[in-house]
Amino acid sequence: MTNTSAALAVLRKDLRLEVRTGQSTIALFALSLLIMVVLVFALDPKPRERFDAGAGALWVALIFAGVLGATRALVAESESGCIRALALSPIDPAALYAAKLASALIFMAVAEAAAVGLIVLFFNLDVGPQLARVALPVVLGTLGFSALATLLAAISSRTRAGDLMLPLLAVPMFIPALIAGVKASGALLAGAGFSEVGKWIGILVAFDALFVTLGALLFEYVIGEE
Repeated sequence: MTNTSAALAVLRKDLRLEVRTGQSTIALFALSLLIMVVLVFALDPKPRERFDAGAGALWVALIFAGVLGATRALVAESESGCIRALALSPIDPAALYAAKLASALIFMAVAEAAAVGLIVLFFNLDVGPQLARVALPVVLGTLGFSALATLLAAISSRTRAGDLMLPLLAVPMFIPALIAGVKASGALLAGAGFSEVGKWIGILVAFDALFVTLGALLFEYVIGEE
């Protein structure tokens, strides 16, 4: 079995389990709805502030969905010993990491699709080219946070307080990319061009490269430790 086919097999297994139970999808959607309701009442944005407020709310939902999605993808397997069995199998650890990363990405994409719809509704945004352009920073942010959260979830799942440790580890490390994502998304929603947010997009790309590379290199040692 090649690394690609092995990674696809692990990914299919994760998705099949989710289709049977639906726990992660329901939890992520409910979390996105709760975040939007809380933030829209807490911020009460004025018409001129709705772009920045909507961008901030979207990225808050992204962070929480990423934490929950990465945790669901690894904690259950860690408790059952499945992740240890996969580590001892002939599967390349980088391929296993890619499968878990893809699983977290899919879970986050479901939550973000719901979050975008709720943002348009709650923050009175127009559905048009400006909203579509936000897809670039959101996709970059999703990839970077999924890569980071998947690696840290593998680490935190080996501790007693793993569910608490993951956000404490992931969020501070992601803050520079989070700032860049909020700035880029808010500017694009307000009508700015990509040339005006180039530096923020560059930061997101750099963090994506860093987190994905670190995850692929370190995942073997994280899941292989006793």
